[in-house]
Amino acid sequence: MTGGRGAEWVARSAGAAVERVSGVPVRVRRALRDLRQAREERAARQEGPSAAERLADLVSFYGEYERMVEVLCDGAQYGPEPKLQAAYAELRDWMQAHYPALRRYVTAYLHYDVEDARQGFNLHGAPCDAFQALFAAPTLGEFLRSDDGMMISRIMRTREALNLYGEHLRQLKARE
Repeated sequence: MTGGRGAEWVARSAGAAVERVSGVPVRVRRALRDLRQAREERAARQEGPSAAERLADLVSFYGEYERMVEVLCDGAQYGPEPKLQAAYAELRDWMQAHYPALRRYVTAYLHYDVEDARQGFNLHGAPCDAFQALFAAPTLGEFLRSDDGMMISRIMRTREALNLYGEHLRQLKARE
């Protein structure tokens, strides 16, 4: 009887050991899968938004940008009327809040001009790009007083940059 119990104990112990050992690969595979997923998620966060998300941000920005251009052109034609001053102030705040996120991408498509930097220095003591030069002045009246005759050039260059960046995003989105 002792031999039977001993054999039974050995068999049970061996079975438990086999279960523990055979469970290891499953746990290892799960751990490796979890690690791989965590790395992929971290990489995705570091890469930034997807092409579709960036395109949606660009569309939103472009709408407000066009409103800003309209206010600037109307201001140049009619002067700093109160309604235009208010619209400029609202759009300037929006641009200052939203342009920095877009700037890191769109400036690759922007043709720079030294006059843009000079405009920034003249208005607030720091250089700026063509986009920033369009909303660097604290008021529409100040923008019009400090206009260096380059507004139309800036609008054309910034519009071109937005269009090129948009085309790039559409191509990226098509590949996804």
